[in-house]
Amino acid sequence: MDFVFGLPPDSKRRTGVVVCVDRFSKMVHLAAVPAEVTAVQTAQLFVDMVFKHHGMPLDIVSDRDPRFTARYWQELFTLLGTQLSMSTADHPQTDGQTEHAIHVLGNLLKSYAHSFQQWSDCLRMAEFAINNSVHASTGHTPFYVNAMRYPCLRSMLGRVASSSSGEGSTVASEQPQKSADTDTVSAMTTRKQAAPRSGNETTNKNYESVQGTDSAQEAGPAAGKNAVLNKPFSTQAMDFVQRRQAVIRFVQDAIAVSVDRQKRYADNIGRGNTNEFKKG
Repeated sequence: MDFVFGLPPDSKRRTGVVVCVDRFSKMVHLAAVPAEVTAVQTAQLFVDMVFKHHGMPLDIVSDRDPRFTARYWQELFTLLGTQLSMSTADHPQTDGQTEHAIHVLGNLLKSYAHSFQQWSDCLRMAEFAINNSVHASTGHTPFYVNAMRYPCLRSMLGRVASSSSGEGSTVASEQPQKSADTDTVSAMTTRKQAAPRSGNETTNKNYESVQGTDSAQEAGPAAGKNAVLNKPFSTQAMDFVQRRQAVIRFVQDAIAVSVDRQKRYADNIGRGNTNEFKKG
């Protein structure tokens, strides 16, 4: 979590942006702020940007901005059980993913904004574009890692073709979104279909609890009926869980590789923050 200031004043005299990046999915949330934004206002923005979508994180990494070091901000997260980790002085690499997001945001605003005062109107589209792009560290889009689905994007958005049968209107194009990470997920989750299970197996493996009985068999015909009705749903749920676990493992491995690569790069160029001071 970090701030970027120095932008041209927009129509509401805001000259900065607060940037929040999820450590796992790399999902980005943005909001325009004035230069004199306070710690209380920052906490309110955090609730609107992050908490209502993802809940409270276990740890937040930020620099030593006075808005983060304020007593209100620290006591707030102490009560909520969230650890606030501060970076060392003059070492922006600690929150490198946010610094990278700020760099990408600057390039996007240069492409989107048609005037100096219009940049804040483009933040929503910039946030969507970042979250819908494949991240190099994870190999997937933040949207897919976070929700296991892609946002609804059609090549002919807004074009509706009237049905010739008079039954209403249908969307002209129904082509799903295709991305490079789709092949990765399908390759990781491809497996042989299990053979159809017998009726007894379906009944015995019904995970629903029936009040007043110890097993599905003792529940009688009702349990067997529910097992048959819920079998497609159970299969879809298990497939979703397996795909979700596969994506989580893939992202964890990809992030570990990226961290090792970054560490080797830092070792090669040297670590300026570890230089020893001369005794005077």
